[in-house]
Amino acid sequence: MRAPCIQILVFLLFMGTLQRGEAQDQIGIAGSTRSPINTVWNNPSTIVDSRAFIDFNFVGLDVFARNDFAYLDGKTFSFATASQISTPLFQDNKKRYHVYADAQVHGPSVYFAVKQHSFALLSSYRVVSDVRGLPGEITDYIPEGLNNSQYMGQVRQVKDLRAHALAWGEVGLSYGTIISRQGNAIWQLGVTAKRLLGTAGVGLRLDDWTYVVRDSTSLETSVFRGEYGFNDPSQGSLFSGKGWGGDIGVTYKVRKSESSSYTPHSPCTDGDFLYRIGFSLLDIGRINFKGPFYRNVFDQNEGSEWDNYAGSEANDVADLDSLINSNFQLVQDNGDEERFVMRLPMAFSAFIDYNLTHNFYVYGTITAGLPRRMNLGVQRAAYLGVVPRWEKKRIEVSMPLSLYEWRHPQMGLCFRFNSIIIGSDNLGWLLLNQDIYGADLYFALKWTMFRHPKCKKKKDKSEPSIRRRGSREAVPCPSW
Repeated sequence: MRAPCIQILVFLLFMGTLQRGEAQDQIGIAGSTRSPINTVWNNPSTIVDSRAFIDFNFVGLDVFARNDFAYLDGKTFSFATASQISTPLFQDNKKRYHVYADAQVHGPSVYFAVKQHSFALLSSYRVVSDVRGLPGEITDYIPEGLNNSQYMGQVRQVKDLRAHALAWGEVGLSYGTIISRQGNAIWQLGVTAKRLLGTAGVGLRLDDWTYVVRDSTSLETSVFRGEYGFNDPSQGSLFSGKGWGGDIGVTYKVRKSESSSYTPHSPCTDGDFLYRIGFSLLDIGRINFKGPFYRNVFDQNEGSEWDNYAGSEANDVADLDSLINSNFQLVQDNGDEERFVMRLPMAFSAFIDYNLTHNFYVYGTITAGLPRRMNLGVQRAAYLGVVPRWEKKRIEVSMPLSLYEWRHPQMGLCFRFNSIIIGSDNLGWLLLNQDIYGADLYFALKWTMFRHPKCKKKKDKSEPSIRRRGSREAVPCPSW
C-alpha cells in the first residue's frame, strides 16, 4: 500500500475478491412465507402475517463476491486443484471495471408474532467492499507495477473512481403490523432500527487524477481531486466507530379470503394469498469513526512528483498516511481530519410474489444501490431477479435467476429442509462450465415453530365437525 490510487486499490480489490457479497440478498429464500428471520433483511414488513409463529436463528452465513475483470477458467477449474491456483486471468477488453463483495455472519436472532404484531431481534457482522470505475490499465499495473513500459511517458487520466470497504457489527429490533384491511387486501408496514458498531473503514473518491509515469521509480501528478479516509483498526477499541441505521418496508397483500376481520395467529393463521407487492429502503445510516483515523480532501490543480516509488514502504496505516502526504503536496495542503464518516450501502428494493397454484409461486425482485457521489460509503450492487419456488411447511425449493448489475446472468438453487437453509444465487459456472467471476453461498441453522400452541390441526373429514356451545376448545386451524 503505497499510492493513493494503485496500492490502496490493490488492497481494496484484495478485500473484494476474498470477502463476500450479501449473497445477493439471498433471493432464493427472500420470497419464503415461512422464514421471516431471513426475509426481514430485504423488507421488514414481510414478517407480518408470516406462516411461522416463532423463528429462531442459531447461526447463518452468506458470502457473495463478483467482479468483471479477473476470472478463473471454468473449463479447467476443479475443486481438487483450487488450492494450487495463485494467479487469475484478466479481461483486457474493457475501459472500466467493477468489483463487489459483501459478507455477513448472522448471529443469534429471533422472530415471534403476537396476533397482528410481529417482532424480531437481530444480530450480525458484515464486511462489504465495492470498487467502481477501475481504469482499463489496472490489468497491466497489477502484475508489473510501474515497470510496465506500455504507458511510460504518456499522460493518463482516471476519472470518477470509487473504492470503499466497511466492516461493522449490528444489533437490531424489527417491528411490523397490519395497518389497513380492505376487502381481501391488507397493508403491512415494518421497520428495523439498528445500532452499528464499526470495526474498519476505508474509502477513496477520485474525481480526477492526471499523471505521467516517467520511469519505473518516478510518477508525476498534475491534477489530483477527490477525497480519501481510513481508520486504524489496530489502535484503540475493537469497535472504533458507532452509528445508527435502519430499514423500512411496506407490503400490499391480496389474500384468498375476506380480510376485514382477519387477525394472524389468533390463534391460527393461513398466510395464503393471491399475490403481494412490497417496497423497501434498506441500510439507511452511517458510522462515525473515532481516532486514530486519516482523512483528506484534495481539490486543487498543482503538480507534484513521487520519486523512488519502488523503494517506498509503509508498515502501518499511520505510515501510509504520511507516505501519501509526503509525496502528494496537494493532499498535504488540503488536509481535513475533523470527521471520518462512512455511509452504509443504502438501496431501494421492490418485489412481487404471485401464487400460481397450490404450493407454487413466482417471486420477482429488483434492488438498486443508491450511489454516494460526494460522500465516502459503500454502494450496494444492483440486480434483477426472478425466483420460481415450490414451498410447503417442511420443505422448500427455489431456483433464482438474476441479472447482476443488470447485465451479468446468474442461476442458483436454494433448499429449505424444515429450518435448515442452504443455497446459492450463482451456480451457473458450476452447471454450465462458464468462466468464474465470483462465488456465492449462504446457509442458516434455525429452529422454527410453525403454529401457535393453541392452534390445532384440521380435523379428519370422517369425524363430525361439532363444537359444543360454550366450549373453550381451540378452533381448528386451516390446512396450509
